[in-house]
Amino acid sequence: MIQIEETRAGEAGAPVCWQARSGQDASVAEVVSWLKKDRRLLDSALLEGGGVCIRGFNKVATAADFAVVMEAMTPDLMDYIGGTSPRRAVHGKVMTATELPPTFSIPLHQEMSYTDDFPAKIAFFGAAPTTQGGETTTGDMRRLTRALDPAVRERFISKGGVQLRRTLPSPESVHKKPGVAKSWPEAFGVKERSEVQRIADARKWRVSWLDDDSVQLWQEVRPVTTRHPITGEEVWFNQVHIFSPHCTLQWARDDGRVAEAQAIERALTEAPHLVDRVFHGDGTEVSREDALYLYDLHRRFAVPHRWVRGDVLLLDNVLFSHGRNAFAGERAIHVALVKRWSEEASAVSRAAE
Repeated sequence: MIQIEETRAGEAGAPVCWQARSGQDASVAEVVSWLKKDRRLLDSALLEGGGVCIRGFNKVATAADFAVVMEAMTPDLMDYIGGTSPRRAVHGKVMTATELPPTFSIPLHQEMSYTDDFPAKIAFFGAAPTTQGGETTTGDMRRLTRALDPAVRERFISKGGVQLRRTLPSPESVHKKPGVAKSWPEAFGVKERSEVQRIADARKWRVSWLDDDSVQLWQEVRPVTTRHPITGEEVWFNQVHIFSPHCTLQWARDDGRVAEAQAIERALTEAPHLVDRVFHGDGTEVSREDALYLYDLHRRFAVPHRWVRGDVLLLDNVLFSHGRNAFAGERAIHVALVKRWSEEASAVSRAAE
């Protein structure tokens, strides 16, 4: 019989942890059956707290086990077309977490908040956590939204939201791109320009091809906040603090990536078309001051999740943000994206009203 003990890390903004108190050697099928039986309890914990870590089940040990757990809980997993981070498939729709080098930290962010087709939830699996850094950071976006300077919020709203412009190099020129480098075949999952155009048209994106076979991608104009469809809470929801070039530069400096910072500085003056940028809905670029204010604000709310092998970490992608600390050694964290909130979660919310 599976029984859990619910605990919470000492820091505000951390997910709750469901630690197995009995049933640690339960089979994957038994864990799945338990999660299904207690689905309403899990949905309630996610809606209230924003995140849940499920810990201590020894038989949930591989990417295939994680895939079974996720697909049993929700068959509505989604792909990563248009995503910005380098990843690769591991098992079905289970992917690696970002494969940026270990010298990179990852600022807090809500997954794919720069596009209309963002996941409702995101799940991580600790296949092989490192013992030297590499914590996944989490942040309660309700707390961050309350701390946001009202003048900054109003400025972004009055200017009509935000739009991300990315430069996606060809595989041959990807080494020229400073910051997060991802080629357009990797970003779109296709190899032909015509397929890129088809995907862009379907998602109402604009593309412009450069002379070196790179593509500039203008993604949709998005509001700077979003309202949770179940709880009704409105939270800050964008990635200005990552893709503004001023933040990309500060991020490299904070990580101690000196050569990377120098490359970004050179690109800003010598090849500005290579640098990702964020614009307001009215077409003006987000100011350096506002972007760096948001960058510092997100850093303030980052809480480290120290991995134990076999952890399954579920986050509501609107209510909670996530990131990563830099690390040394080997690290294997897998991820799955959940497209929609469940009917069960909606029922939990209605019952609580």
